[in-house]
Amino acid sequence: MGIFARQAIAAGTRLWEYDETMRACDEAAFERLTPRERRFALHGGYLHKPSDRFLWYTDGMQFMNHRRSPDANAGLGRWPDLSEDHTTALRDIAAGEELTEDYTFWSDGGIAPDHWLNRFYLAHCPEHLAFLHQLESIRQAA
Repeated sequence: MGIFARQAIAAGTRLWEYDETMRACDEAAFERLTPRERRFALHGGYLHKPSDRFLWYTDGMQFMNHRRSPDANAGLGRWPDLSEDHTTALRDIAAGEELTEDYTFWSDGGIAPDHWLNRFYLAHCPEHLAFLHQLESIRQAA
């Protein structure tokens, strides 16, 4: 599974941007989710570090796959305010090409043992937590 460009996309084009239809959960809101929603969210979302909110979506962005830089073709590499969060095309993308993002930029969000998200990862999506720890190890080694 993945996300593929239907048409050619020019470098710098916004591919995705935060809007009010997204779920942006703080700890209390995340606690109210069902176990099934938590697992779904944890597998495909991320912690927006400046706001300490966990973002997850159901619009297809949860299928964006990881590829290490410089091969990734989507991303941002900085933290804007939550209302301005987005992903852009890092280079020209051909029609039919898979969109991929280097997750190492944000992969450490919420995985520390003392962060509120960690207990949810352990209980509902430990395999994704292990994947994020692997990415963090790679990031630290670089």
